[in-house]
Amino acid sequence: MGSATRAADDGNVEAGHLTDATIRETLRGVHYPGLTRDLVSFGMVKHVAVCDGRVKVRLGLRTEDATIPSKLQAAVENALRPLGATSVAIEIVPPDGGGVPFRRTAADPWADQVRLASVRHTVAVGAGKGGVGKSTVAANVALALAREGLRVGLLDADIYGPSLPILLGIEDGAARVRMTPEKLILPLESHGLPLVSFGFFLGEQSPAIWRGPMVSKAVKQFARGVAWPDLDVLVVDLPPGTGDIPLSLAQAVALSGAVVVSQPPRVASAEARKAIDMFRTLEVPVLGIVENMTGPFGAGTGRTLSHDVGVPFLGAIPFDPEVVRECDLGTPTVVVRPESEVGRAFGAVARGFAEPLGWRYEPAADLSLSPALHRPEER
Repeated sequence: MGSATRAADDGNVEAGHLTDATIRETLRGVHYPGLTRDLVSFGMVKHVAVCDGRVKVRLGLRTEDATIPSKLQAAVENALRPLGATSVAIEIVPPDGGGVPFRRTAADPWADQVRLASVRHTVAVGAGKGGVGKSTVAANVALALAREGLRVGLLDADIYGPSLPILLGIEDGAARVRMTPEKLILPLESHGLPLVSFGFFLGEQSPAIWRGPMVSKAVKQFARGVAWPDLDVLVVDLPPGTGDIPLSLAQAVALSGAVVVSQPPRVASAEARKAIDMFRTLEVPVLGIVENMTGPFGAGTGRTLSHDVGVPFLGAIPFDPEVVRECDLGTPTVVVRPESEVGRAFGAVARGFAEPLGWRYEPAADLSLSPALHRPEER
C-alpha cells in the first residue's frame, strides 16, 4: 500500500482533500530514489500549487542521473493520486529555487560532475570549524562500517591539514604511493581500508598555500583520479569550514550525502549550522549530525541543533583521553577498543550513517553471532 494511502487511512491526510499542507505532508512519505530520506526533510520541495485537482510540485535538486526526474514524477504521482489529484506535474529547478527549470550548459559548474564508477555511495564528513575531531570521527566511523561488513574507503581531501595518515598509521604513504599506467592513484591500505590522502603528495613539511582556483582544480583531479576498488561507501574527510574545497568536491563528484561533526560548546554548534546550510545550498543531503567529545565540555547542543534544523542526530561520542593517544599511535579506537564505551558509540554512529543510504541494522538471531548491517540489493 502506498504511503499516501496509508496516511489517509490513518487519518493524517484526508483523502480527496488537496491543499498545500496535505500535499507537503504526503510528500514526507516519498523517498528520494535510492535513499531512505524523504523529499521534504531533504528540503527539496520548493513550491506546491493546486487548482481544480491539478497539482504542480517544484523540486530543487541537481542530478547527473537522467532517470531521477521520471522516478520522482512516478513516485509523487502515485502518492498524490489517492488524495484526488487529477494531474501531477513535477518541475525540477536548481536548489536555490529560482523558478527557472534546470538545464545544464557548458558554463554550469555542475555540468562535468561525475559519479565514481566503482563507488556505490560517496559521503562527505565536514565541520563548521576546526578542532572538533572531524577526522577522528571520519576514520573511526569508516572502520566501524567496515566491521559491519561494508566495503569502505577513505579519501582525505583536507588539503590544508591532512591528518588521516597519522590517525591510521600510514605516515610513510608519500614513499609508498604508486600510480597505474593510466595515471590513476592506487590507494594504500590501513587496517583493511583503502586510503588516499593529500598528505601523500604534500609532504609532512610542505605547507599548502594555494589560492582558490588552484584548490578547485586540485580537488577535482584528486577526487576523480583514484583507482578505487568496488566500494559500498567512500568516506571523504573534508577540511573544516565552508570554503572552496566542499564546493569543488560537490561540483566534481556526485555526493550521496554529508555528515556534520560538532562539539557541545555553542560556538561549535553555531559553526556546524553554517556547514549544514552550505551542504543544503550545494544540494547535498545532510544525513546527520554527530556531537563529538561530549561530557566535560557539556552535552546536548548537537541534539538541539538536530531538532532546530530538521536533520537526524546520529549520536554523541563521549570524551575519552585514550582516543587521543590511540590516534597519535595510528591505532584507532574502533580497532583496539571496539567494545569500549567510545568504541560502541562510534559503532552506533556508523549504523545511523549507513541507514539513510539504504542499509538496515539487524540484530543476529543467533546470539553467538554479531549483529550486522543488511546490505541492499546491488546496483
